[in-house]
Amino acid sequence: MLGHDYTRRHNEVVRCIHFLLLNKYKFKSSKRIRSHSVQEILDNEYAEIRVDTRIKTDVKIRNNRPDIFVLDKILNKITLIEVGITSQDSLQIVETEKLRKYDLLANELGLIYKCNVEIIPYVITWDGIVTKYHKTYLKRLQIPINVETYIHSIVLKKTLEMISFDRRRGIESGPSAEESWERASLSVIIGAEMHKQPTPPLKEMKNEEDSVKQVNSKNTLPIILDDVTRPKDMTIDINDKSDVEKENKVVKVMEEICLTRENLLTQNFIK
Repeated sequence: MLGHDYTRRHNEVVRCIHFLLLNKYKFKSSKRIRSHSVQEILDNEYAEIRVDTRIKTDVKIRNNRPDIFVLDKILNKITLIEVGITSQDSLQIVETEKLRKYDLLANELGLIYKCNVEIIPYVITWDGIVTKYHKTYLKRLQIPINVETYIHSIVLKKTLEMISFDRRRGIESGPSAEESWERASLSVIIGAEMHKQPTPPLKEMKNEEDSVKQVNSKNTLPIILDDVTRPKDMTIDINDKSDVEKENKVVKVMEEICLTRENLLTQNFIK
């Protein structure tokens, strides 16, 4: 598992998927997703599950460390799961890279285990945008909508925390930093108005080059407003104490929203 600040949200997504896999293959695990901890290697009569470990092969392969490796002993099938969290501009590129990254490893594992090998990318933007293929990958991973929404909530929360922390350290500056903060803040504000809705549908982002339009559900969380509808007075001056207080308040509201959502989304998931 990765340990740096900017990859913790990646680990949170891996942890959620790992939790689902353990329940699917009847491993002993925490009853609630929030208290689940990841073990690198687990094995029982139904499956072998590895997280961020090098997969040994007869031929030396550079990309041999997928986020999650699953050997289904009943179906005699291997699934390689690769997680990515990126920007909207890089979404389709990253998803394609994740899908193709382990082609050589998949071919080699197919020969070694004499079984089918499937590669499944799980790629989203920090504000919850996905490609037109994401629903297909969700079905293959058997991720229910409440867990998917929980994942989006966690990713947004971690992103907001990182933006806030970087601003305080003075790492980010200029229009891009302000835009990131505005978008995250607006997501929080809109999320606060919608937090009673436990299972909003997802947004899908389609590239115009693929002749597919962008679809936004009105109940989607998080919702990101475009430049036309975004208030122009949402910038925050970190040297202004009142603005810093506002920033702290937004982070606090975000934590409360995410906690409320986590309770709503998980209270009926695992009894």
